Formats: sequence, C-alpha cells, structure tokens
Amino acid sequence: MNKTGNQLFVRIPDPFDDMTRTRLIHMGLVDETGRLNTAAMSVLTDIFTGLFYDDMRDFLKNTEDVLTIFETFKALYKKEDYQRMYLLLSIQYDYMGKPLPDPIWWFAGDGTVVKTFMSLFMERYERLMSSDGIIERGEGEM
Repeated sequence: MNKTGNQLFVRIPDPFDDMTRTRLIHMGLVDETGRLNTAAMSVLTDIFTGLFYDDMRDFLKNTEDVLTIFETFKALYKKEDYQRMYLLLSIQYDYMGKPLPDPIWWFAGDGTVVKTFMSLFMERYERLMSSDGIIERGEGEM
C-alpha cells in the first residue's frame, strides 16, 4: 500500500510497467544488463511446462482435446508467433479456472523473455506429448 496525503491506495502491479525488468532480475531470470539467464529459464520452463501439462491432462481427460491444444501451439510456434502462444497459454489457464503463475505473468512485459520462454516451453511440451504416446516421436518436432 502507498500513502498519498491522508489517503491510502493499493498499487496493482502490471507486467507492462517499469517494474517488469526489475522483477525478472529479482527472480534471477535476467541480469542487470538485460541478458537472459538461460539456465534458470530452462529449469523454470521445464517445471512450469510439466505442471501445465499435468493440469491440462487432469482437466480435459480427452486425448483429442489435448492434441488439439498442442497442435494449436505448434502452428503458432512454426509461425514464430510467440505473443499469441503466450496469449493461448493464458487462455488455457483461464479455461481451467487457474491463475497464470506469477513468474510467467511477468514475462508478458518483455518480448525477448516471451520468445525464449515459449521456445523452451514447446521443446518440453513436445517431449511430454511424445513420452505419453499422444504424438509419435518426431511428429511434433519443431
């Protein structure tokens, strides 16, 4: 809460404000110069993708729906449309009635981070789909 004169107000954080880079630095995902910490991004993305995948499988139960969502992500990935991939991810969380996890929410304000995150996400997502036998190995290769 902030105080202005005699009034208190709550500042609602926004991934498109000037705090985005600072928050990414605090999480160890970006250094002071703006360079991505790819090792940290990779670990976070693997954890997140596994959670997303399991949540989605629990929610949908229908393999065809799971495949349709994957194919939609894959089509956007092939077009290098990382922003729409990110939006689709957000929509899936809304559909499941879950909030997008905070670290992922803060990515929205940085296009470079979104691109890296969504690329790593697709690599892991494809491996999960393949290991579960939903796609054949190589079928979902980017």
